[in-house]
Amino acid sequence: MSGIALKLTSLLVRTVAKPIATALKTQAKEHEFFKRACIGIAQTVHTTDLTLRMSLLGEKRIKIRPLNDTKAVENGANFLSEFFIFSVAGSLIFYESYRSRKKASDERDAIADDINVLQSEI
Repeated sequence: MSGIALKLTSLLVRTVAKPIATALKTQAKEHEFFKRACIGIAQTVHTTDLTLRMSLLGEKRIKIRPLNDTKAVENGANFLSEFFIFSVAGSLIFYESYRSRKKASDERDAIADDINVLQSEI
């Protein structure tokens, strides 16, 4: 696959990932199991965030109030959709990096083979 085709495919995948992330948000608000998962994720992120902030400010023991369910579903759905978009973009970057390393390695191997052939001819 040429470089331009790979870039266009990458752009297409990222473009398709955004509506999928929006669908994840919608599903989180409608389905009970997904809603519970989003609430758990949001509460964990909220607790971790506040604990880290307070420890950076020097506070040791604080009482962290949980988010209400509506806010937790919204935050959890946002977290999941952003995580999905980030993972798609990250995997595309890793694939492009792997592809370029593989191409460079193949070129080095081809040059080494050519050198060996020329040395054997001499």
